[in-house]
Amino acid sequence: MRAPSRYLESADGTRIAYRVTGEGRPIVLANGLSTSDFFWQPLISRWLPRFRVITWDYKGHGESDPARTDFGTRISSLADDMRRVMDVTGTEKAVVLGFSMGCQVVLEAWRGHRERIAALGLVLGPAGRLFDTALRPLVGPSIQRLFRHVPAPWLPPVFGVAHRMARLPGSMTMGRWMRLYGRAAGNADLARYVEHFGRLDPRTLARIALQGGEHDARDVLPTIDVPTLVVTGDKDVFAPPRTVGLPIHAAIPGSRLLRLGEGTHLGLVEQAEPIGRAIEGLLADAGWR
Repeated sequence: MRAPSRYLESADGTRIAYRVTGEGRPIVLANGLSTSDFFWQPLISRWLPRFRVITWDYKGHGESDPARTDFGTRISSLADDMRRVMDVTGTEKAVVLGFSMGCQVVLEAWRGHRERIAALGLVLGPAGRLFDTALRPLVGPSIQRLFRHVPAPWLPPVFGVAHRMARLPGSMTMGRWMRLYGRAAGNADLARYVEHFGRLDPRTLARIALQGGEHDARDVLPTIDVPTLVVTGDKDVFAPPRTVGLPIHAAIPGSRLLRLGEGTHLGLVEQAEPIGRAIEGLLADAGWR
């Protein structure tokens, strides 16, 4: 069962929702852009008997309020939100895992407060410039230009149209055809995401997406000296192995690599078993038993 949300105040005054589930050594999870912790649930369920799992919603996502300032949408600000969550939960040090854009967040956390991180897991996400490698060479940059140039008053109706389209019959089949996710992703998982998408704050999401498209933490990769796992999927059109996962693995000394031959961007739910085993190896490397 999902824990009830608690709340704290971000540096810019935005109310942030966070949740703590279970007991034991702490694991902190950073979500992907436009998601909450539901994609982590298959893994959270297997960790709960032994670990304390801490999650939070980015500004404008889930139960967190819309960002009060543009400064609050920077990747460094999201990493500071994670630090505040760790502070308020009494978490001195944790194994930190990021999914999709969450990889940028945890790498920025490493830049700012590495002493709080016992190990890193980078799951199906980039180290920098979110849209440079996503959805083929032309599509990703086009999305970034859209977020940059669409006037703020237009964003709610644009997102409303996207939400209605996602609810149309056949939209899930279309998503599988486009390789956004595979056959192993259940309709219930996808429906949960669509429902969550309809509650996002469009202006905040657009600003975070733009910041993610301009943020780059690749310079910190060679400095990482804690156990690190890189997960990449051969069928991931958002974070392809050749341009994302494999270069990250090569740049982090001694990192482990899990390469999923059938892995799409929804590997967290589609291939929870191999990802879970690999993360448990990471936890053992960190002494998290």
